[in-house]
Amino acid sequence: MALNIPELPPMVMRGDSLEDCIKKLRSIYGSDFRIIRREEKAPDGFFGLFKKKHYEVTYALLQPEPRKNPLVPAAFDFEKEKRKFLEANGGGNPQMKLILDELHELNRSLDEKTSALCPEEPAAIVRIRELLRKNEFTPSYIQKIVDKIRKDCSLEELDDFNFVQKAVVDWIGETIRTVKTEYLSYPQVIVLVGPTGVGKTTSVAKLAAKYAALTAKGSAGGKRVRIITIDTYRIGAKQQLETYGELMDIPVSLAESADDMQKLLTMYSKDVDIILVDTTGRSPKDYEGLAKMRNILDLKKLPTRVFLTVSASTKASDLRTVMQQYEIFGYESLIVTKMDETDCLGSIISIMDEKNKAAAYFTDGQRVPSDIVKATQVRMLIQLADFKIDREHIDRKFSPEGAE
Repeated sequence: MALNIPELPPMVMRGDSLEDCIKKLRSIYGSDFRIIRREEKAPDGFFGLFKKKHYEVTYALLQPEPRKNPLVPAAFDFEKEKRKFLEANGGGNPQMKLILDELHELNRSLDEKTSALCPEEPAAIVRIRELLRKNEFTPSYIQKIVDKIRKDCSLEELDDFNFVQKAVVDWIGETIRTVKTEYLSYPQVIVLVGPTGVGKTTSVAKLAAKYAALTAKGSAGGKRVRIITIDTYRIGAKQQLETYGELMDIPVSLAESADDMQKLLTMYSKDVDIILVDTTGRSPKDYEGLAKMRNILDLKKLPTRVFLTVSASTKASDLRTVMQQYEIFGYESLIVTKMDETDCLGSIISIMDEKNKAAAYFTDGQRVPSDIVKATQVRMLIQLADFKIDREHIDRKFSPEGAE
């Protein structure tokens, strides 16, 4: 059954902008009003020639009914009731305090979400929110984009959804950071870390083949490459790499300890350009395993780059945990695998932006070495679901110079 909330006669609020009018209304009435009409008004008459335009919002006040939820009455003072409850129950139970705080936070979150759905939100913003949600961007990322729309788009521009959509695609692209993967000095150690099942070993093989085939300036041949694995946990891990190594004529060695690793690096550093290190897949909650692996990878003498390998289909909360826990390895950027297994890249874009991390490579298949490419903003943008992408425009805006 629809709720019939009575309205008072219409009134008008004036301001410098639509946002200014709404801000004034909320400061006076909270959410107890409904917008009927919004207009941009030109100055009246000849003497208005040098005056600024202003905005008028015609609105009606609502007469809110008493809140019927007995758990959250209209005049509910949460902190006051919390103190009374704790005093009546001994006052020192930390679990009860935690539960009450969580209830308070939940109530605040619901209020924010309800406010976000106010009827005055322009249709373009509503549509953009839905597109971003469909692509699984995080709520905080979506809010950042919506805030930018409100700040940068005029009322006329908000009426042109194609304009707003194109601007949003540009803004998303600007939040995607990539890194250069060229090297100025050799030997170079490249270490891949990450959780189980994301495709580290296959990515190591792809990079090995890529560098072995890469023609150096002034040289007819590719880079001299070696592979080291420290994965003694997964059955067949070394054998899998050795199979790739035989096909590419690249030696593969096993390091079971920090001493083994240092000996191999010392041996290879004299006549090798690229040393690729494959590691054991570890859950971000396996703190002991991560610490042991960090000890083996404590490489001090040679230039080292660490890449965190993650799957493109990882949900945002898990991705946030992985990126946080793997910080102990000092990774500088990501290799995003399995790009062909999802249409929703919002999670990876959101958390990369949240953690201020860049992407180095994308992989999208099992073929060695072909299914690996340098990370670009364009590749992520063209994979956005249901967005209308101006490919010529984003190629011109984001295509990097000298891409590998």
